[in-house]
Amino acid sequence: MKYTKETLKNYSLWYYFKYFPSTKKLLSKLIEKSKDEKLSNEILKDISHLIDENRVIKDKINIYLIRNKNLNYIRQKLILAWFEKNLISEILQNDFLEEDKSLLNKNSVFVKVSNYKNAWKSISYIKQKLIERDEDIELVNQVIDETFAENWEEENIKKEYEKLKNKYDKNKIIQKLIAKGFRYDEVKKVVS
Repeated sequence: MKYTKETLKNYSLWYYFKYFPSTKKLLSKLIEKSKDEKLSNEILKDISHLIDENRVIKDKINIYLIRNKNLNYIRQKLILAWFEKNLISEILQNDFLEEDKSLLNKNSVFVKVSNYKNAWKSISYIKQKLIERDEDIELVNQVIDETFAENWEEENIKKEYEKLKNKYDKNKIIQKLIAKGFRYDEVKKVVS
């Protein structure tokens, strides 16, 4: 289909208000559709007053936070959507990241910790997955303390040891358990 200026403009508005892409992504889509870079740039210029990339980034961040996505996930998704890296960092810093306050939602952390626990993951593995900023440490530790029984880690090591004991020698088992995130001193107690 050959796009006229009017049909390409209509398409650009439809696409923008349906997906709220970055300006770069929108331009790329227009060029892909029309095969005309000059016309695509002209259309983008014509509708530029309707595009608010800052607002779009803020709204997308809010949606990700509601879906309990972590900071690295949010950054990665926005960068993959072709938003400017510096603009993403600036908006996160100015509007979302507060000193001494985690972005994590306690209920979400509780669900994730429970899922990891049910998958027999070690506490250090869970911390590695959930703690991205110093502000997350207290919340994650609190949820872990509420979720795990005092000797759970030792029980977990015992279960993993039972799976491995007939397959490998002690040194190999210790290596495998440490690789799963268990602490050496805890592993040594069980394996010795």
